[in-house]
Amino acid sequence: MSGPISFGGLASGLDTNAIIAALLQAEQVPINQLNSQKSAQQQKINLLGTFEGYVKDLQSTVQDLAEDNSFLANSATVSEEGYFTVSSSGSAATGSYTMEVTSVAAADSYALSGSTPITDPDADFGDADISFDYGGETYEVILGSGAASLNDIADAINAETGGEVKAQVVNTGTSASPDYQLMLSASETGEDYAITNLAFDVGTGALDTETQLTTASNASIVFNGLAIERSSNDFSDVIDGLDIQVQSVTTDPVSFAVELDAEGIEAKLQEFVDAYNKVVGFVNSQSEFTEEGGASGALFGDSTLRTVTSTMTNALLNDALVDSTSTFGSLGLLGVELGTDGTLSIDSSKVQEKLDEDPDAFADFFLDLDGFDNGGAAEGTSGYYTDTTTDTGLFAVLDKALATLLDSQELSNGDTAKGLIAQRKETYEANIDQIDDQIERLEFRLVGYEQQLVAQYSALEQTINQINSQGAGLSQLQALNFNSNN
Repeated sequence: MSGPISFGGLASGLDTNAIIAALLQAEQVPINQLNSQKSAQQQKINLLGTFEGYVKDLQSTVQDLAEDNSFLANSATVSEEGYFTVSSSGSAATGSYTMEVTSVAAADSYALSGSTPITDPDADFGDADISFDYGGETYEVILGSGAASLNDIADAINAETGGEVKAQVVNTGTSASPDYQLMLSASETGEDYAITNLAFDVGTGALDTETQLTTASNASIVFNGLAIERSSNDFSDVIDGLDIQVQSVTTDPVSFAVELDAEGIEAKLQEFVDAYNKVVGFVNSQSEFTEEGGASGALFGDSTLRTVTSTMTNALLNDALVDSTSTFGSLGLLGVELGTDGTLSIDSSKVQEKLDEDPDAFADFFLDLDGFDNGGAAEGTSGYYTDTTTDTGLFAVLDKALATLLDSQELSNGDTAKGLIAQRKETYEANIDQIDDQIERLEFRLVGYEQQLVAQYSALEQTINQINSQGAGLSQLQALNFNSNN
């Protein structure tokens, strides 16, 4: 609409500004209603975005759990700390072990110094030639005048070896009486990574002293009576599923035990339950209805929510999972209960009971142990998300079920169909576009209507003003006739 109307009822005595404003306000009602509808559609888009985030979080959670070999978690307990650490995954066999650490791995390191203290690490020695062998490679650094200070040499060695042998300039003296030395350190531990054939010629004997600070050595342990040696302190390849890191030499054998970690398994189940319940809780919050308050959410009755929850429930009750002949054949039997409101809860005592009974059968219900294979089904078909292998697992089943709702799919005609929730958001976005078009048309008409009203009331004022002028002229004429007659 245009700016404020610039005339009033000077001739008619009417407040034409107020009349026009009232008429325009009445015509604005449909536009206000459309803006309310637009806000409602935008609210639904925002809520669907939140909902989609919850569904994706659930899918991400079950994907992580499905691929996590440590779902059937074991925990390792060491009898004495400070000698080595042990952590366990589900593939580690439970049992008791003993281990001795007879040596720890060390890396080679040398210090190069001068008989006369070097007080300035940037002082130029004139030239420098340093070479050594490391890791099957020969390295040599040759520097000429103007680029042969201690700092220059360190930079050149680091660049030449790519960090395989690290060179550092260290002040072994004090700030008042500095004495800088060049320290060379191997990046890897073990005898195979010794720094050998070290030769150096710097200036006129500026660096003339070589001191070996540490000697490359392997780590060695005695594991359950078996002597084992490695170039590093990492012995994670000794027993499948055990991550063993050596710290210091033992004086006596140290024992440790690997046991099933029921608390860790329940914690992983709780991650799944929490993510699942967040989706269901959102749907429930949008689906309540009371006579007093009406619908509880803007997405009340939206079929998208029902489709998602029914898909999730069907995954929990999938025929490939549920086995009425097995005591491990359903979620409820394993201690994860489905409530009347659709949410899940964990019965810790039942989880512990089933884990004690058969941990492998427990894990088999949740994990797809033989992997997913859809038999080459085409994308966009139901078979694309169907596992044709014998074994499956709840996490994999739910992951694929959610993928049917979230993934975009290539259609036979070459077009791409977005996932269910994305399609629903697009529908609401299209509604907003239509509403915007309607608002634009109504606002255009409103501008014309305002101009029409202004023109009409301006003409009315002019007409009344003419009538008033004519009336005043007649009155004057009558008065003159009266005066002349008298």
